This record gives sequence, C-alpha cells and structure tokens, in this order.
Amino acid sequence: MSRFKPQTSSGAWLLCAALVFFTAACAPTYPAPPALPTAEALAQTLAAQATGIFQQTLAAFQTAVPTASPSPAPSALPTAIPTIARSATPALTPTDNPNCNRVAAGVPFDVTIPDDSPMQPGQRFIKTWRLVNNGACKWTRLYALVFFSGNPMGAIQSQYLTVEVLPGGQVELSVEMFAPHETGFYQSNWMLMAPGGELFGLGPNGDAPFWARVQVMEKFTDTPEPTPTPTPTATETPTITP
Repeated sequence: MSRFKPQTSSGAWLLCAALVFFTAACAPTYPAPPALPTAEALAQTLAAQATGIFQQTLAAFQTAVPTASPSPAPSALPTAIPTIARSATPALTPTDNPNCNRVAAGVPFDVTIPDDSPMQPGQRFIKTWRLVNNGACKWTRLYALVFFSGNPMGAIQSQYLTVEVLPGGQVELSVEMFAPHETGFYQSNWMLMAPGGELFGLGPNGDAPFWARVQVMEKFTDTPEPTPTPTPTATETPTITP
C-alpha cells in the first residue's frame, strides 16, 4: 500500500500572502509621541503667561470703579463722655479779689457841668468827676477811663490815668465833650477799666456807671441894636460983603 503525500499548490500560497497583506493594512496606526519641550522653551512659555496675567490685572485695576464703603450703622448705645480731670482751684490774685476795684463819689462829685446843664448846639465843654479809690487795689497808670453807654458826645472813648491812686485816695478825671446839634437831653455813661479788662464803677456792687448829662437848648440869637441915624449938619449961609 502506497502512502499519500499531499502537495501544496501555488494558489494556497497566494491566498496566505493576501491575508497577511490585508491584516497589515487594516492594523491601526498610532502617531509618534510629541517631543518634550526643552527647559529654555518651558521658561519662555511661563514668562509669557505671567506677563499676560500681570497686564490683565493692571488693566482691570485701572478701569475699576471705586465703590463707597458702607457707613457703619449707628450704635444704639450712647457714646460715653470721658471724665474731665478737675484741677485745683488757683489761689486768688489781687485782681480776683471782689473788693479790689471799687469806686466812690468824691465831694463834690461833679466838679464841673452838673446834671442837666444847658448847652448850645455843638458847644464844647469839659466834664470833670472826682472819684475815690474805695477798693483794696492801687489804680496804676494801666487803669483807664472808658466810655460805657449812651451818647459819647464826641469824646475820646478811652484814656489812661495820668497818676496812680492808692486805696483811699482820690483823683479828678476830665473828658472833653461837644454838645449834640439837636435839642434835647443827652447822657454819656462812663466807667473805669482795670488792666485785665474788668469794668467797675459806683454802687454797692461796683457796677454802676457815672455820667455827664446836659440839655441842648435852641441856639441863642443876639438882638440887634438899632443903628443910630446921623443928624445932618446945618450949612452956614455965606455973608456977602459989599
């Protein structure tokens, strides 16, 4: 019995080759992996990104509209007032003494121009008072006679004392005045002023002024005297001698 030995045909080889080619053609292809960036390229990329972020932030800050901060709501509780530290009461100085500056009327009080003296409109006159230092302090030349109220009648409204007046002493103070031009009664009130600006005068409390009071009368007119008429002198008749 003879053994059967198969033989391979050329068609089979062609079929196998076709299958191999088809399998290779249908296999998926994968792209090559990208190349990794270098350190220099990575640094440039990061710097560019940081510059862009900075420019965007700067532009947003410049164009931003400021918004008003909300006012705090008022507290329902009142604000506590700090306690004031009280200092000790200073010792009294001579000007703080209530009996320091006092005035009394001398005798006579109105040396010139008694009350309601008649005056012509615009008439000049000198008013003089006699005052007594009835206080505990000396009146120095820094004390002044000052206008207080009423009508000044053209007087200088402040003048310093020209002499010092010790407690118990007296002085005569004069003021030049001018009667108003309108008729009527006029009163000018005056007081003394200490160097610290304290005003004082007559009365139990030393706060009453002294004054000059005049009555402006109508202007007097002089009655004209009659002018004498000259008497004509008789003319002598000449005698004719023959």
